[in-house]
Amino acid sequence: MAIVYSILILLLAAVIIAVFIWLDFQLGKKNVAKKELEDPAVCTGEAVLITTGTDFFDTLFEEIEQAKHHLHIQFYIFNEDCIGKEMTSLLKRKAREGVAVRLLVDYMGSFFLKKKAIHEMKLAGVQFAYSFKPEFPYFFYKLNRRNHRKITIIDGKKGFTGGFNVGDEYLGRDPKLGDWRDYHLQLDGPVIHSLQHQFLLDWEEASCEKLSGNSYFPELEEGPQTFTALFSSKQIYSFFLQQIEQAKTRIFIGSPYFIPDASLQRALLHALKRGVEVILLVPMKSDHPLVKEASYPYLRELLKAGCRVDQYYEGFFHAKVFMVDEKICDIGTTNFDLRSMFTNSEVNCIFHDPELIKVTLKALEVDLARSETLQVTALDRLSLWTKTKIQISRVLLPFL
Repeated sequence: MAIVYSILILLLAAVIIAVFIWLDFQLGKKNVAKKELEDPAVCTGEAVLITTGTDFFDTLFEEIEQAKHHLHIQFYIFNEDCIGKEMTSLLKRKAREGVAVRLLVDYMGSFFLKKKAIHEMKLAGVQFAYSFKPEFPYFFYKLNRRNHRKITIIDGKKGFTGGFNVGDEYLGRDPKLGDWRDYHLQLDGPVIHSLQHQFLLDWEEASCEKLSGNSYFPELEEGPQTFTALFSSKQIYSFFLQQIEQAKTRIFIGSPYFIPDASLQRALLHALKRGVEVILLVPMKSDHPLVKEASYPYLRELLKAGCRVDQYYEGFFHAKVFMVDEKICDIGTTNFDLRSMFTNSEVNCIFHDPELIKVTLKALEVDLARSETLQVTALDRLSLWTKTKIQISRVLLPFL
């Protein structure tokens, strides 16, 4: 009888813990949703596409050097390696010059950033905060959620957003991954205001410091290009789904991870049936366990329906790019997977400008030339170990 009581108590405890975690997730999701700009921000400006780590950090550091009033910098990953130390050294110097420097990083993404480095930045005057540091309330939700945004704003006038984080691997210095390919936008004009609004919301959530004032939103001249900035995962997901359903000739999706939900997968299959050309560009190498195996069932189904899947082999492809009919393009931080679309905090920039689309197409052509077309027969000859990992990934899909 004592054993029965013990089992019942354990079961009851398990149920209580499960309910507590479920409530933690639900309430956490509801609370965090209030901190995102729900409506698409349509603004003008001008953008330059950056595709290599060398160009990105050279340009970023050059712009940071010019800062006079404030630097708002947000990354998912901020490593304490060579380029990370170079970055922190620059930020500390700007803070000593009297520039207000605020650095916001994701807690799990930048988990290995040492306390000593953070302390030294704070001593120099850099204001530092973590996004989604696991703590109550909503401990389990924050543990799972990531602030995946990469936003840099200089004096409220110039900015950057896209796929690059701060780390030596983004300069191709990781021997396992090799040359790193990413897409990042250097922006100026009123579109910067939308990035600033979201940064200030994220900063307030992380640091409890509310910032406002004209100094963060200076008057800026209208630019030649129009951008729609999306910050809400619902808006980003709806955009992808709507554009796939309305596509007439071609859909191009570039993403390091490809794990769509059922609706997006169906929409892609229906597009193929309509005669729309669908091209996916994914990396041949993997930088995370199980994500590549998790994509195989979706890729196999699409390949059999006539989709073209190219695997980038000359290094690692990390860009997040989505283009439809060569008329509308999206570049941002959102991967084509469940985590980005339903869990993480992201930012995407949509544009129609023919010249910018032409520049993006040229970059895509370069990347496709460094890729190998995946054949469905290759997925039919997977090893037993790979098939086992596919089954494991099915269970872990929402967390990959």
